[in-house]
Amino acid sequence: MNTIHDYLFWRGDLTFDQVPFNDVDAGILARFAYEPMDGIVSDNFYEQTLLKDACREMLNDPGLVDHVIERDIDPKFIWEISNCRRFSDIRLSGYVNEINTETQIQFSAVVFDINGEGDYYLGFRGTDNTLIAWKEDFNMGFEFPVPAQAQALEYLETALRKFKDGTFMIGGHSKGGNLSIYSSVFCRPEFRRAISKIYNFDGPGFTSSIMETEGYKEISSKIITYVPKFSVVGMILEHEEDYSVVDSNATGIMQHELLTWGIEPGGYDLVDDLDKGSKFLDETMRAWIGNLSKEEREVFVENIYSVVEASNATTIAEFVDNKNEAVSRMISMYSRMDSDSKSGIINGIKNFVECAKKNIRK
Repeated sequence: MNTIHDYLFWRGDLTFDQVPFNDVDAGILARFAYEPMDGIVSDNFYEQTLLKDACREMLNDPGLVDHVIERDIDPKFIWEISNCRRFSDIRLSGYVNEINTETQIQFSAVVFDINGEGDYYLGFRGTDNTLIAWKEDFNMGFEFPVPAQAQALEYLETALRKFKDGTFMIGGHSKGGNLSIYSSVFCRPEFRRAISKIYNFDGPGFTSSIMETEGYKEISSKIITYVPKFSVVGMILEHEEDYSVVDSNATGIMQHELLTWGIEPGGYDLVDDLDKGSKFLDETMRAWIGNLSKEEREVFVENIYSVVEASNATTIAEFVDNKNEAVSRMISMYSRMDSDSKSGIINGIKNFVECAKKNIRK
């Protein structure tokens, strides 16, 4: 199956003047927003760095593999995009990357100046490999807005104010897709007019109350959503907008990785529908969330995270590299919990299993 790697080879020598910016380009920039640009791209919106120069600095960092999402994939992706005429001269600015375990936030964003003529793509990073990032995602089940959503709104309005004569596309993968929609919904009405498209690549949805707001109704026609055929993250909560289903060369949850999605010369390699496994998980998650009160969801997430936090790992990579010690610490933490906390975890898991059993019968 052809993927983004092949697209970069096919279209790499064609400028945006020759072939206009398209949905695959939007996905590529959403994925590039995950790359570690700390100390390379300025947080100043007016101080720009060429994408190819940013890539060169990243590739010259001997510790690059410790800061990327996929150790085996990202260095290749960074090298490929830096050598593409289509992307190499894009200018980057306004890079922020905030991770705070106390406020439970993981937020990152960057502005791509596509052509120097007032066309911008604002990319929100999705969930990275830090454990606090995953905790914030789970907080969406009982907290609104989560800190990253509030930060995304502030960042979007600041960028639109700085580039007030520009036209913006907003996009992101996973949580980044959710942030793209949220910030566009709640930004000031006069700012929404500068937004031409909103890209959501397998990002979680919202509660129905959000989709009933005037802001959502105003921007809903601008939302473009893609999910892989085995989508888990993208099916969380509600989606009112239409979405396109993309084939992937990965299996199961690994299809969440954008770089595994199928590409054809005309765009993404689309299929008719989600597969049965994705639908099963979607229905199970909806039933499980519906069976728990907001307070029960919060208690369950907090108790689970306290066990995971005891591993002393801050990233998934650290957890995997030291899994034996990490698991031992987690077991020790669980054994020291009071009976109510243990019951909260066990009951939440039992409830999920019961929901799954009912869906298996269906």
